[in-house]
Amino acid sequence: MTPDMLVSGRMEGLEIAYHYALTAGLCNDAVLRHNNDPVGAHILSRALTAGVLVATGGDARDRINVRWGYEGILRTVIADAGADGTVRGLVSPAQPGDAGDSSSLFGEAGHVQVVRSRGGTVTASGTVEACFLDAVDDLMAFLCMSDQVESSATVMVAFSDQPERPVRLCRGLLLQALPGCDLESFQRVRLRLDTAEVRGLLASETEPDQHMDYVLHTLTREEKTEHAWTRTVGPVPTFRCTCNAGKMSAVLRSLPYADRVEIVQKQEPVVVRCHFCNTQYTLDVDDCIRAWNEGGGK
Repeated sequence: MTPDMLVSGRMEGLEIAYHYALTAGLCNDAVLRHNNDPVGAHILSRALTAGVLVATGGDARDRINVRWGYEGILRTVIADAGADGTVRGLVSPAQPGDAGDSSSLFGEAGHVQVVRSRGGTVTASGTVEACFLDAVDDLMAFLCMSDQVESSATVMVAFSDQPERPVRLCRGLLLQALPGCDLESFQRVRLRLDTAEVRGLLASETEPDQHMDYVLHTLTREEKTEHAWTRTVGPVPTFRCTCNAGKMSAVLRSLPYADRVEIVQKQEPVVVRCHFCNTQYTLDVDDCIRAWNEGGGK
């Protein structure tokens, strides 16, 4: 399996930014943590990769939290990604099963909420309808409508028959119009991104030398404007959660007084699970009392 990577750059002359990511390792980590079924694994892999692509660039302290809400069997998808390449997320339910069709899986409507932050401080937020009922396309619609940045992305996922490494391939490419971009040219390139030829390249099982260059050449070879592309290798995309035992103590402090009394009376440890990474924390009664005291008894 090709190692995960993230590359960003510009199509100079066309004034188009691109972000290119290989994320199979990241997605395997996430899928195994959440014990997703194939449908859940496919949705989560695409959402996490889209989050990594959109979050890249800018200040290393920048993060983007994307929450997709749907009305079908699938209720929630979350991707929380940073410009440092780290990402965490989930789908709920983790095992949506074989819904039969997209209408049953996603329902008839949904929304996408995006919150941007820097160093923990929220800098922008917005919500739009999820018109396409697809995590990647709905996020692109948000960027176009709310951010007013013409954007298009494709994320390809393939699976293996190896339980310890279910995601064989995950590769994504995001295109965004920069200031000065000719939008008619961008539209032509955007449409090529969805052609069988380009999707076939992105679904390639190997990462041969200059593979990304060949993808970009295929996207732009019919454009008459003289152009070339630059590249910058970014941080390796990594599944990483920010949870710890201390943060789980905050959950204990939210318990009502009656539940606290019951915990002390039973003298049984409390199990708290992080919904982002599925890590389980076991806190004994002394841990609970310490957390409550730290909260001033609240």
